[in-house]
Amino acid sequence: MAALIISELLFFVVKKFGKVLIDQIKKVVNNFYTIGDIRDAKEVLRGEIVRILTPDDADAANDELARRVIPDLPRLITHSKGDNRGMQETADLLELFVKADELKVIEKLPTFVAAKYDKIPAVKPEDLDICLLARRLAKLEDTVAGHSRALVDVADWPPLGSPSSSSWAAMAKYPASVPQSTAAGVSAQSSIIVQPKPSGQVPSSAVMSVKSRSQPYAGTRRLNGTQEVPSTSTLKGVPRKLHAFVSRLAKDTTVESLEQWLSNVGICDVVCRKIEPPEGRTFHTSAFKVTCDSKYAELFYDEGNWPQGCELRDWVFRARRNDDNNQ
Repeated sequence: MAALIISELLFFVVKKFGKVLIDQIKKVVNNFYTIGDIRDAKEVLRGEIVRILTPDDADAANDELARRVIPDLPRLITHSKGDNRGMQETADLLELFVKADELKVIEKLPTFVAAKYDKIPAVKPEDLDICLLARRLAKLEDTVAGHSRALVDVADWPPLGSPSSSSWAAMAKYPASVPQSTAAGVSAQSSIIVQPKPSGQVPSSAVMSVKSRSQPYAGTRRLNGTQEVPSTSTLKGVPRKLHAFVSRLAKDTTVESLEQWLSNVGICDVVCRKIEPPEGRTFHTSAFKVTCDSKYAELFYDEGNWPQGCELRDWVFRARRNDDNNQ
């Protein structure tokens, strides 16, 4: 039996085994070493364990011993290609250490040494969770910054650092409680996403962002008139109706039951149409297109007026390029 075996990976694992959680050791090994390094270390370790368990074969080649079947000892398995292959190989390696500990042969293993210290992880296993958290936080910040830039480009909004811009002033005229109100080139039928309010930067009425429903209208403005018109006037506006996509209702929900529910909460003259699945597909829940008068907006967009678990979002209309009258 060799007194010293050069293996930086096994040297690292032996130093940490029993002192650090196995899951943390797995993360470090999987992130630092290649799959080839892990496989070689696994073969060396298993061969040395078999050599200890079968003294009569102490002079056999290491690769032959590594593949020998021994009761209660995990077999040498080569995992197929896959995204999780490295973690599976690492799990096999640590399982061999655990079995060697159970068989009380760890102390009999040869001494594993490191010839190149740059092949030993510099990150401590106990600090790995903090490093991974910092990496994920940086990635999240990049994603949020990218979404903010896309929103500025599409909706022609000013950066958050410019609260005095006239676009924000225009947004302040629209109540945040009425989702169909829009500004800066955004359609009244757009999908609403509530965003956190940046402290001290954004007016209280401008804390919701909306996705533009069609590219041809990006960069234009659409206002909703609020002036009351006398009954004798010949000029009268025709408010848009509210259209929503309501999903995740029970599969046996009917149009009549949904209309009755909305009538009970005070939304009258509502029209519901059940969405049928495309040919060849099956829905496990029900979805509806729901339409009602805009005067019921406050009730319509109140989460407390909808069954728990269901989802509602504005119905998106795709405008045609050759459509001169956007109805």
